Amino acid sequence: MKCTKPLLIILFAWTLLLSAKQRPKTYPNQPAFFTVREAQNLQRPSKYYAGEIKSENAEAYFDSTNNISENLDSLKIVSENEIYAKEIIKKYVYAIGSEDLLRNVYDRIIDMKGLVQGVETEIIFYQKAPNKLCQEILVSEVEQKLIFDGVNGFKIIGDTEQEITGNELVKLSYDAIMNLILEPERYDVKLQYKGLEKIDERDCYTILLILPNSAEWLQYYDMETGLKVLDSKDIITEQGKFKQITEYDDYRTIDGIRYPFKIKQYLGNQTLEFLIQSIQVNTGISDDVFQIE
Repeated sequence: MKCTKPLLIILFAWTLLLSAKQRPKTYPNQPAFFTVREAQNLQRPSKYYAGEIKSENAEAYFDSTNNISENLDSLKIVSENEIYAKEIIKKYVYAIGSEDLLRNVYDRIIDMKGLVQGVETEIIFYQKAPNKLCQEILVSEVEQKLIFDGVNGFKIIGDTEQEITGNELVKLSYDAIMNLILEPERYDVKLQYKGLEKIDERDCYTILLILPNSAEWLQYYDMETGLKVLDSKDIITEQGKFKQITEYDDYRTIDGIRYPFKIKQYLGNQTLEFLIQSIQVNTGISDDVFQIE
């Protein structure tokens, strides 16, 4: 089963909920659709966004026509960038539902299916607040698991069990946080607003999350809808650092919250596309699911 090892790496703790600097940047093995342009060359709109969001609370609290200086030595500029990033997140939260709805999700089960190297693959995510995660990957007759119990992480392939450590554990632990996007500062994540970028012909606001281990997570939000359309994460391993790019589409509403039902992921020369089969929330997942037997 040649596809099992790369699959395990590629789908390492992906979670639904959940860089372009001001200069164009090219990533290794970057997919062709991923077009980045300098923010100053894109005319900035006077409105934050319009379209699908009907909430009266979804107002912009900053003028998006402002030009963000590249001089990040200024504490004022750094502070303003963080404020703008928080406003973009706030509008995203309204776009998918509300902060109250998100905070009232205590556990979630997501079942998704797709083809990986021509092999039918099913992935089931179990997530429990505040930060527990179990990911089951079923490839033909081979079952793999990634588990984070809130402190420790493990990979399990068949009868083989391996503890996850270092930067891989850092990424897994942050992927496991249910409401990271609502409270990034609580988890020592720094925020920056990076301006406007062009993603697949859509104008998007860009924010950068910097983890304590300096890993950078870029997130791109459609200017018209407020929805997240793409993110790019640093994957730091013993073999080096590379980018994991994930595209989100086909948002649908489950219990008042909008989730992307089409997930496409790019890593190296591989493209993985999955369709969500079902999403269940607040089913009372037992802590036993996140324990190593």
